[in-house]
Amino acid sequence: MLTIVIVNFYSEQLIKNCVDSIIKSENLEKPNIVIVDNGSKTSILNDLEKEGVIQLIKNPENKGFGKACNIGAKLGDSKYLLFLNPDTKVYNKSLVNAINFLENNSSITVLGCKQVDENNRIHRSCARYVSLPRYLNKLLRLNKVFPKIFKGWHMSDWDHNTSSYVDHVIGAFYLIRREDFVNVDGFCEDYFVYYEDLDLSKKITDVGGKIYYNADIEIFHEGGGTSQNVKAERLFYSLDSFLLFSKKHLNYISYLIIAFFVLFIEPFLRLFSQIIALNKIGFLEIIKSYKMLLYSPPGQCWCKARKQQATP
Repeated sequence: MLTIVIVNFYSEQLIKNCVDSIIKSENLEKPNIVIVDNGSKTSILNDLEKEGVIQLIKNPENKGFGKACNIGAKLGDSKYLLFLNPDTKVYNKSLVNAINFLENNSSITVLGCKQVDENNRIHRSCARYVSLPRYLNKLLRLNKVFPKIFKGWHMSDWDHNTSSYVDHVIGAFYLIRREDFVNVDGFCEDYFVYYEDLDLSKKITDVGGKIYYNADIEIFHEGGGTSQNVKAERLFYSLDSFLLFSKKHLNYISYLIIAFFVLFIEPFLRLFSQIIALNKIGFLEIIKSYKMLLYSPPGQCWCKARKQQATP
């Protein structure tokens, strides 16, 4: 009934804890756990495969998050697909409650859930779709000063303590029927990492699908994963994917305005903030990110021709 796809990039111990939590949890039937290894060298995953706990797919290099998810999703014929981050752990009834909820709510296409950290703080994990006004609100920090009036696309103004229909739920826990996933051709592989899940949600809602955040279902999510150690690359991929999403889903004028601000205004704002904070390392990381970003025209998937070491 359920295939769980987890993408690995040097996060073996996190994945082991995640897999352990899945095995120990209550399930309608034994889920098929597929781990797609994006070019990392590991023995833990080999051991789990030998024990018959997981199915392991080894990519010779980092193919990106969306493409790895698509590869993993092709295994099996389960009714449901769950895309799960390696830095998560499910609780005893997380999976069974999620499946039962979709079984009883056929009009809902995608299900997300409440995600908490080790201090029981809730991740603000839902989002609105990107638009030019929301981008400007974020750039000018109006969404921080007047959150009830000026909205960004990250729903940080909402406490996530109640259930609701939303534009998007984060890909750290993204439950969807296989049929619906296949109908929209899965993740767009033009994204290397970041925004590929938002793009998928946009494709789903564009064809009439509904996305629901269920605050009564809960998992643990550490957040950050191994990407905490590659800050320059992380910013580069985030900006690259943001431009790509804007180019695909916004009108041409809005895209040009966003591209101008991203490339020629944001760098100076970011650098100024690091100067104020006396953060030399952060200053240099930002320069490195934008140097990578300016290699090619905005809105293209530059990273497909690169072998950068990044992780979702």
